[in-house]
Amino acid sequence: MSIYGVTVIRKCGTELYQEARTWARTLGLPFFPRPLHGTMEQFLQEKGLRAVLVATHQGPQVCTEEGILRYHPSMGVPRIRNLKRGGTDHLVQACQLQRGMRVLDCTLGLAADAVVASFVTGPEGKVVGLEASPVLYWAVSQGLQHYVIEDQDITESLHRIQARLGKAEDLLPAFPADSFDVVYFDPMFRKPVGNSASMQPLRPASYHKSLDPSMIRAALRLAPRVVVKERDEDLLRSLGAREIQGGKYSRIRYGIIEREAVV
Repeated sequence: MSIYGVTVIRKCGTELYQEARTWARTLGLPFFPRPLHGTMEQFLQEKGLRAVLVATHQGPQVCTEEGILRYHPSMGVPRIRNLKRGGTDHLVQACQLQRGMRVLDCTLGLAADAVVASFVTGPEGKVVGLEASPVLYWAVSQGLQHYVIEDQDITESLHRIQARLGKAEDLLPAFPADSFDVVYFDPMFRKPVGNSASMQPLRPASYHKSLDPSMIRAALRLAPRVVVKERDEDLLRSLGAREIQGGKYSRIRYGIIEREAVV
């Protein structure tokens, strides 16, 4: 039984109702008509769902027991603005991002990291993002296509990201060898970050498989450099990281795994 589903807002009209049914068919998810009464929490419990994709007149949104998630570029916007002012970014440094590079983000989420990578690599580069959760994939991929912000550089960076649905462990073997310059993983932290209340609706909708050495090996077939974002330095070292970077005042670390350094 699926832990994800698709529904529609109440008083949706025929067009939106049919659009939601099309989403469900495209994603291979069950469609549930929206009851006239009851809360979304009751709806999730009744259907046994962890997250539901809801068609609204403002676009798709994801509902979980933790709340409602609508697509937004998250921290990607202030990070890009900081870069435009001449600032630095830990992801950019760890991945050694430059214009024209090819980047594979194996844990797309809300694409905050992917949009920073897209901005730095520019129109000459390529950023592909993999998302295992079908409801998050749909909300984010639609957002990347249609979201517009006053800063044209950020809007264009969003629109360049290529989102693909699937689990990294299933999709990595399908890419040709050496098809990227860097592969990036940002797996969902096992415990929420202290001040991440605004991101809580994301957790029940996300895919929570931990990284293992086989996935790192698969990534190293595609790129000479793999970067993993994690708080546990011991875990990073167990995955093969010989170098670990991070901010002075942050617990978040970036483990860097080089192809030639892995035995």
